[in-house]
Amino acid sequence: MNDLFLRSTIAWVALCVAAARVCAQSPEDYSFRTARAPVDHATAIWAASGALLVGSVVFDERLRAVAIANHTPALDRFAGGADVIGTAGHIVPALVTTYVVTRLIGRRSLADAALRVGLSYATADAIEALLKPALGRGRPYTDHEPLTFRPLTSNDDFHSLPSAHVVHIASLTTAVAMEANRPWVSVVSAVAISYVGAQRVYRDQHWTSDVVLSGMLGVEAARATMQWLRARETR
Repeated sequence: MNDLFLRSTIAWVALCVAAARVCAQSPEDYSFRTARAPVDHATAIWAASGALLVGSVVFDERLRAVAIANHTPALDRFAGGADVIGTAGHIVPALVTTYVVTRLIGRRSLADAALRVGLSYATADAIEALLKPALGRGRPYTDHEPLTFRPLTSNDDFHSLPSAHVVHIASLTTAVAMEANRPWVSVVSAVAISYVGAQRVYRDQHWTSDVVLSGMLGVEAARATMQWLRARETR
């Protein structure tokens, strides 16, 4: 009961932080088509993320049990795709190839877009790489409590937060969606992030709250980097 109370308290604090982040947003921070849409869009995203974070922190153990109880050969095969779209070994070569090819064929605007996407991804990846050992959260398969932490450790069993897979796909697809500025691309981005996140829980590599927080981290890191790069280019 005490553990549940602690997790509930942390979740509500996180939700308040997310709400404060929304209130701090200004319309100038976004490049959508109307003045009101950016605020509404940001509010909806952060409200949904905050609510999801609350539920995931409170029900981490129960959600893990559900995932483990529903393993099937078909889902095992389906889950494999997340290791392709969520790992640096596949993402980095794709980004480098896209940049080089578009430069060689003279598509400068596409090459610049690929570079911005790559830098956004690299920023998020660097933050994730620093946070993993610094936080030292125990992975679910270690059978520790969800709030077990061993900060500043090199033991991979305690590198649950953040999830590299989720940060990778969240930052990549967020940057691509910002470049494309098309609703359907944003939908594909959300589906891809959800798919990779679900796979990490299904594989018992991360708690659900790891996945939610990692998604928020990846999205925010990419968004901030993209905005900084665009502002720098207009100077």
